[in-house]
Amino acid sequence: MSEGKGYKPGGDAQAIARIAREYYGSYRNMFEVHRWPERGNQMMTSQQSHVVKVYGSVRAFEELHRRTADLMFPMEAIYADPPNVWLTSFYGFGPWNWGFLGFTQENARRGFIENSAPGALVVIYGAGKAADDERYNVIGVLQCSHVTGHAQQFMSPEEWLKKEANPDSKGKWNYAVKVERAWRVTPETRMPVREFAPVSTANNAWQHIGARGEKLNGDEAKTILKLDLQEVDVYGQIPLLQAAPGSAREILAPSRAGPVSQTAYTMREAEGPKHLYILSLSGDANAFLGEPTKGHLIVKAGFSRSPKSRRDSLNSAFPNLAFKWEVLHSGLEHGLDAYPTSAHALAGEKAMQKVLCEAPHARSLGGEFFLADPHQIAKAWEAGNKTAREFKQ
Repeated sequence: MSEGKGYKPGGDAQAIARIAREYYGSYRNMFEVHRWPERGNQMMTSQQSHVVKVYGSVRAFEELHRRTADLMFPMEAIYADPPNVWLTSFYGFGPWNWGFLGFTQENARRGFIENSAPGALVVIYGAGKAADDERYNVIGVLQCSHVTGHAQQFMSPEEWLKKEANPDSKGKWNYAVKVERAWRVTPETRMPVREFAPVSTANNAWQHIGARGEKLNGDEAKTILKLDLQEVDVYGQIPLLQAAPGSAREILAPSRAGPVSQTAYTMREAEGPKHLYILSLSGDANAFLGEPTKGHLIVKAGFSRSPKSRRDSLNSAFPNLAFKWEVLHSGLEHGLDAYPTSAHALAGEKAMQKVLCEAPHARSLGGEFFLADPHQIAKAWEAGNKTAREFKQ
């Protein structure tokens, strides 16, 4: 029985099939993104019930996956033939300050426009002057429009002055292509660029890749889906209130695609594996707290798919980084496997926080923040992992 007005017999199934092919690349990927359990032939018989349950109707499913601007969806760009995905290099990743993809030569920009479609994904790796932990690693992904202009149009006046005052950047990268959305690769899942794109980097044409960009082949484009991503602000676009990291398959799903929303929004982390963490605040803790800390540390205890991304999000709230959060403990850095669900991690978080409230060695500062001596912090870390490890749903 066909569902919804306007469908011919079997039309609803055809609509789902088209969306699965064009925007998810396959039925399997559509099911994985939505965490629907069926595989193989069972996907065909269960797809419509899943779609109606999640979206209300097949028609609503279609509408959500309909382009509202002349931009490919990110997953569509990855699975296009050939992929609408490129590789280039930056000295760092900061689209919240530089809201554009820049070229030094106009003909290089023209080549990108002529050989891409609006919505192109551009994978960024750290060039030679990037930070040590970013150099020659994949650090971010941009979604580019075909809107062009001068670099100064797509960056703040302060950043423009900095750019032109720096001999390494003065007069460079001024032929700009506007960026619509951007995602940072979580530090835990960064890949060496040679591993990410072995064919496109085989001839060591680093200068060409940095100046003009290199179009990736199908296998290389799909490697994006092995990363964890966190959406970040783009200069000139409506800012995000908060964006949680997650697997690229979920973060780039069409329901999150298209032009940036006209209102700021918050996204919780998707369900999935989580690491416990304890962050420590560096800087003058006495001044921050307004009283002597007596050797105690200000800490935050919680869980996340990417503790380092959580740290970076918190640090972005501190002007000039007079104070900054550092990872004191995280499961990944201790060689621990991620806990399989948020429920496991939440049990561990509560156990850590309980220990971090034990006077006189620790006390709560409100929410997930505590003041504790180093011995008590170590005790909390052990208690949290023991509880998460033994948790039964």
